[in-house]
Amino acid sequence: MAEKSGNEKGPQLALIFALPEEARGLFKDGDWQRVASSASIATYLGSVDGVDTVLVVSGMGRANAEAATREVIERYQPEAIISLGFAGGLTTGGSAGDLVVAETLMPIEGMRLTGEPIASSIILVQTSRHALDGRSIPSRAGLCLTTSHIAANPKDKALLGQAIGALAVEMESYWIGQVCRENNVPFLAVRAIIDTVDHQLPKYVVHYAHKMGGQSRWRQVLPVLLRPWWMPGLLRLAAASATARKSLTAFAVAFMGSYTQEAIGHAIVESE
Repeated sequence: MAEKSGNEKGPQLALIFALPEEARGLFKDGDWQRVASSASIATYLGSVDGVDTVLVVSGMGRANAEAATREVIERYQPEAIISLGFAGGLTTGGSAGDLVVAETLMPIEGMRLTGEPIASSIILVQTSRHALDGRSIPSRAGLCLTTSHIAANPKDKALLGQAIGALAVEMESYWIGQVCRENNVPFLAVRAIIDTVDHQLPKYVVHYAHKMGGQSRWRQVLPVLLRPWWMPGLLRLAAASATARKSLTAFAVAFMGSYTQEAIGHAIVESE
């Protein structure tokens, strides 16, 4: 599949994940070809359920998310961009693998909101609801938060959920949405819960997650070998990751099935 020229038309989505682990299910479910991109991101072209798709693994955090979104818009002019990945739950009663459709996103540092809200495309939110109809994937829609650090402490997560009424917290979607808004590209964020509000993330994840991208497998596992008491928490996290990844993959495939030319047209009109 070639990159789009300025004259090409037709449905094409861009899916942006922060980590390859989040996208692994789609890699297995589709036929992808890696293409040249900047050194900081990995870009793949393929299709999901007949919809031409650009899949990007951006890396974690604001700078990576913004750079990847700008590059995707400039090179491929996608009809819409979806931010997909894992998130921390902020409300009680949820389980790993539950989906959160971000109707609105806000940035936060500590307990302080630091920017104006960004809304997902109404049409794309509706499309996500149609995609989830009749499927056994628990989901909710509402406010999600984007922060610069991993939210690991159950007490802090519970306070965010209670004080602000948010459903989930992650590290990239607001910044992706901001670049999309600047470029009039319809945007949607959907996240799968990996750690529920009462779950403490292992220290390994909190301290080493930002450094893992360019490391060998040996360097990634070495801190765990030196601290075997981390192993039970990591095993629980691995199981939750598999469940969350399964939900994300099922959603993405279902969303493509609901993503019609009519929906694209409405989303483009909405952004103008």
